[in-house]
Amino acid sequence: MQRIRARMAADRQLLAILLLVLGNLIISFGDVLVKLLGRTEVGPYQYVFLRFVMTSLLLLPFWWRLPRERRGLGQWKVYLLRGHLLLMGSVCVFVSLIHLPLATANAVFYAAPLLTLPLAALLSRERVRLPAYGISLLGFGGILVVLNPAEWHWAGWVALLTAFAMAASNVLVRRLPQGRSVLATLFLTQALAIPVSFALALPDWQPVGAEVWWLLVGSTLLGIVYQGVCVQAYAMAEASKIAASEYSGLIFVTLMGMALFAEFPDWNLYLGAIIVILAIGLQRRLR
Repeated sequence: MQRIRARMAADRQLLAILLLVLGNLIISFGDVLVKLLGRTEVGPYQYVFLRFVMTSLLLLPFWWRLPRERRGLGQWKVYLLRGHLLLMGSVCVFVSLIHLPLATANAVFYAAPLLTLPLAALLSRERVRLPAYGISLLGFGGILVVLNPAEWHWAGWVALLTAFAMAASNVLVRRLPQGRSVLATLFLTQALAIPVSFALALPDWQPVGAEVWWLLVGSTLLGIVYQGVCVQAYAMAEASKIAASEYSGLIFVTLMGMALFAEFPDWNLYLGAIIVILAIGLQRRLR
């Protein structure tokens, strides 16, 4: 029986890792759309507000049909905190993608798994084994190689705020009860942050053209899928055992940056990517 349980736990961990890899492929396309939005008149706060509103309107009918006990209203404080972490992270994503190449910005975003470890121990009281720290440090070392600190840009600090928001938001998922609705998590996280996002967007509001709406809708839909995948993945396994899998997105955004924005990386990005992939492989072997 114990061996069966161990095998089932290992299978759930593998599935969680695969979900995170898929999620990072999806959000890489979303980053492309956000980078294109950065070339329009729409500012970061207006972008986040419109995205939260569209997401909430899309999910509201499905959330309303849930049984009352599964709507998540009893955990509104956790959702409120996650919503404003998402607000901060989304604004930082917008700003950093405007000023940094896709691969560079995302390399900093992938500091999130490193931050996830101490946050998981602090907020969820997970027992984090020493090898897990070592593997994440190895992955973060690969990120430093990619970044090349000698060419550090101020927007890198903004991207680090994104990493913190992502890590804290993912760890807070563990505070929610088992069997909760992923739909309720997605809806309440963004709906509860709409008032603050609107207050921030209002002073610099700009008219939104048809071409901008297409980018907004596309990035919103991809964001919904990505968040749902992350919620499901972090609910299936401990954060310390799957967080390094998020590094896989570095490969996706590098290829997209080359193909779409002529952002051809130097040798350090390839070396860093190899180190990151090695960290992912080692993390998969960790039990």
